Amino acid sequence: MHRRGDRVVAAVVDGAGHREETVDFARRAPSVITLMGMAMGGLVGLITAGRMADAYDRPPHMTAVCASMEPGLPTSIHWIGDARAYGWDGQGLTLYSQDQTMGEWLRWNGGRTIEILPKEVAESQDNWALLGLAQATEMTCRQLQIPEEVPLVLLVSDGISDQVDQESAEALCRTHFDAPQALAEALVAAAEGEVEEDTGVLYRDDATVVVLRRPTA
Repeated sequence: MHRRGDRVVAAVVDGAGHREETVDFARRAPSVITLMGMAMGGLVGLITAGRMADAYDRPPHMTAVCASMEPGLPTSIHWIGDARAYGWDGQGLTLYSQDQTMGEWLRWNGGRTIEILPKEVAESQDNWALLGLAQATEMTCRQLQIPEEVPLVLLVSDGISDQVDQESAEALCRTHFDAPQALAEALVAAAEGEVEEDTGVLYRDDATVVVLRRPTA
């Protein structure tokens, strides 16, 4: 997260696996995204960080979402992969971004819904992010604006979106609306793992969240 005056730029990244290259990249990429995002916008932040992936012998796969919030303007969101941006308007939690996963590609391809594909098949592919920072370009990154009237914006890794259900997340937003850090910590604590069918071992995905709240007048 980087602040300049009343403007804040924040980013969440999520690497696939825990290889040394991935861990190292995860330490560096958020600062690049937020600093470049502050200077030249979120798109440039994602693309610049993405070029760094080629500095490794095995370029890490990493998804990312970036937000820029300042008074008087909508919150600007840029993302690639399946890191998400949500907005809380005081009543409900809305998912604004759309995952760039194989599951989403199967649900919508070429502008036409694939109705012959069973729903469960598409759902089984939701954990496969087709794009990451290494593929970040003007064509692959997505962007949108969350209205200024939405006071609370959440940037999350899929460890949050997959392991905290909508009802629980909304209840936590309602409880911790005035305390962004407490909300972030509560969401991470609420992330529950799943028992793997093959091994019977409980697996809990890494869960990361940044909460941005507009000050009330």
